[in-house]
Amino acid sequence: MNDIEPRTIAKWFIAQNLDKPANTIEGNIKIQKLLFFSQLIYMCKNNGKLMYKEQFNAFENGMVLEKVRKEYLKSYNQLKLEAQDEIQLPDEIIETLNITKEIFGQCSADELSEMSHQFDCWLKYFKKSGIKNHYDKSKSVVPYKELEKELYKMQKVLYAYEVSKNIEDSEDY
Repeated sequence: MNDIEPRTIAKWFIAQNLDKPANTIEGNIKIQKLLFFSQLIYMCKNNGKLMYKEQFNAFENGMVLEKVRKEYLKSYNQLKLEAQDEIQLPDEIIETLNITKEIFGQCSADELSEMSHQFDCWLKYFKKSGIKNHYDKSKSVVPYKELEKELYKMQKVLYAYEVSKNIEDSEDY
């Protein structure tokens, strides 16, 4: 596992202007889903290794890193300011983030949220958290072993991405 903080990854996405509309609930949702999908892509490309250790919570709009969600809402201007600094990340993480940007960067917050709902573990832990009565965040934490069971879904996305890149790169295209 890397010593990367998820907020550093969030700042990278903010620096790429991927949290449109910025400083809004929609922008926060989009950052959250990009964090989720980038973690899955990283896990697929690195034999299950995690980019960061923080676990996701299953919220109504999909998977969320609670600490980053709160910081985005409370301290967006500070995050945006820090995002203007050069962000130093290992090459394999930059590669993962660029792939995430290419695949998911143009999607809306609603589209990304809907895509994250395709993971069975999201629904399982969202229901476990008591959505009808009292929401218990501690019961919404999704263990990575649960996400590992569904990595095949992201592997299919990556396969389609690689095929499309190969077609674009071929001389016959």
